[in-house]
Amino acid sequence: MASDLTGRRAIVLGAETPIGQALCAALGDAGAVVAAVAATTAAEASFAAKRAARRAGRAGRQAIAQAIDAGNEMAVRVMVRQVSKAMGGLDLLFFAADLGLRTDGACTLAIRFAAKEMAKQGSGAVVVLQPADRAPPSVEALPPGINISTVQYVPEPGGLQQAVTAAMDAAARHGVST
Repeated sequence: MASDLTGRRAIVLGAETPIGQALCAALGDAGAVVAAVAATTAAEASFAAKRAARRAGRAGRQAIAQAIDAGNEMAVRVMVRQVSKAMGGLDLLFFAADLGLRTDGACTLAIRFAAKEMAKQGSGAVVVLQPADRAPPSVEALPPGINISTVQYVPEPGGLQQAVTAAMDAAARHGVST
């Protein structure tokens, strides 16, 4: 992976999805501190987030695993605050969750609370990863210095890798790459 995100702190919400798993691994390989967060509290999703965190944390890097109900405002708010505190701040949010009809609402919540944490440092980036057949999410006004990108993908192995590369490039483009 060409992007150097050494020391950058990232949340991957939707770490239980194939795209979330691939993104956690790529972020870890790029040197980022990763919080792999499952967007549902189902046991299978929780275990997938733990696997993603282990993979992102290889080579001794810090990695966090959590599972939340991403459609629950309080759960998202608490998760973002806890993860940000544990990592010493927040630079990046990658939203890769697929919650059916609840996806857009969960995306809005995640962006709202992550942007507040990133604004404390004056900058950050949000990257929303979604299947190509879904319309881009509507987003509230973001604080100054917080940028957002949408990466659409085809849910096939080649499409997933292209999306991960595009997401990493989007993070780097928005001034969070070292």
